[in-house]
Amino acid sequence: MNHTSRLVASVLALGIAVILPPTPVTAGTALFVKIIPDVNHKKGTADWVAATPAGIISVGDMVSTGEEALAVIKFADKSIVKVRENSELVVTGSVDETKIVKEVDVQKGVIGFIIGKQERNDQFRFTSPTSVAAIRGTQGAFTVRGEADTLIVTEGTIRLTNTPSGDSLDVAAGFTGISKPDGSLEVRASTPEEVAAAQESIDSGEADNLFELDLQDGQGNKKKLKIDFKD
Repeated sequence: MNHTSRLVASVLALGIAVILPPTPVTAGTALFVKIIPDVNHKKGTADWVAATPAGIISVGDMVSTGEEALAVIKFADKSIVKVRENSELVVTGSVDETKIVKEVDVQKGVIGFIIGKQERNDQFRFTSPTSVAAIRGTQGAFTVRGEADTLIVTEGTIRLTNTPSGDSLDVAAGFTGISKPDGSLEVRASTPEEVAAAQESIDSGEADNLFELDLQDGQGNKKKLKIDFKD
């Protein structure tokens, strides 16, 4: 039984009704596990709506955050993506019989990440109009601004590619990669300020294994339930 199944079973055992999205959780989807408003979620051509804890994010969905907002997203492989304030992204990727490609297309803003070790044929990557960051079991922060993309790595190694030029460089822990729309790409030692900023982007202040759900009993009374689940 997966985490979501155990979560739902625990709630039902309390005799409380909870409505979760009917879409099954597969390797190509993710969940909101923490939200500090203002966080919005858009599915396909539907209108933007307020994101909800335990809401399912499918391939093609968009997520945006406002001032002082935070969205913590957990993928099926336990990878964590933390969408900081004033950011926007699209979850893309594909699943077939041989591999899973999980891709987060960052439109703007700052993303903190803790990516679990991928299976041999699987891929997890961050993209932007300027860059592709191929990730295998590492953590750090990826910032997309108009003038440049900045990748700060605090653990592991990431292959950073500049899309306009096609050039690629490895960015190891303690280093920062800078990719620009003019095709330039450089890697240098991270400054203390960059390391601190990356760590702040990774941290969210609470455990990432905590679901907070709005519940309703048979009499229509609303309650909040917090469930801390284990990996």
